Amino acid sequence: MPDTTSGNRGRNRQKIPRIGPEEAARVFAQCEHLLDSSPVFVENLRQAGFAHFLAPLHEQILELAVQPDSWGERTRARLIAELFAGLRGIPAEDASVEEIVKVSNVVVPCFLLELGRRRQHIEIEFPADPCDSAARFALRAGPSCPVYSINSEQLVRLVAEAGEELVGLCYFGDQQSREHIEAQLAFTGATTDS
Repeated sequence: MPDTTSGNRGRNRQKIPRIGPEEAARVFAQCEHLLDSSPVFVENLRQAGFAHFLAPLHEQILELAVQPDSWGERTRARLIAELFAGLRGIPAEDASVEEIVKVSNVVVPCFLLELGRRRQHIEIEFPADPCDSAARFALRAGPSCPVYSINSEQLVRLVAEAGEELVGLCYFGDQQSREHIEAQLAFTGATTDS
């Protein structure tokens, strides 16, 4: 029987596991320790690139960063502050609200995409600075799918139009979600790499 709760679009959905408060506090402390113990890691971010930033973040940190609760907000804020320092060369507190929103709208979906890549549900290649307007992402929604080249604006549009499906694909490799993402990528004007 279909689950018809609002926001569900009428079909059964797998439940995304949430990190409970006690575990979230532990994961957040690990995240802070990682970022605080490796200042060179952040300082070299402009040369090494965004993928270098993601590499040492274990899966629970990424899961917490996309979790829609206060622990998720705290984790996202901490990671985005480090990215500002590393990619922009300025402390996040010196950035305008518009700059923070723009960076967050691009970077938070990247945390989800990295989860999907690690779980082998998608393929993604991140640009050195995903927030650069000229940057291109190489995204494949599955092994037999074409590789799409999208920019940060198209990524934000993809999340706005198909965010629920992107979550289903990245967390579970859901085939219906994959098909919807494929259609959406074609609709956003993404180019395929031949």
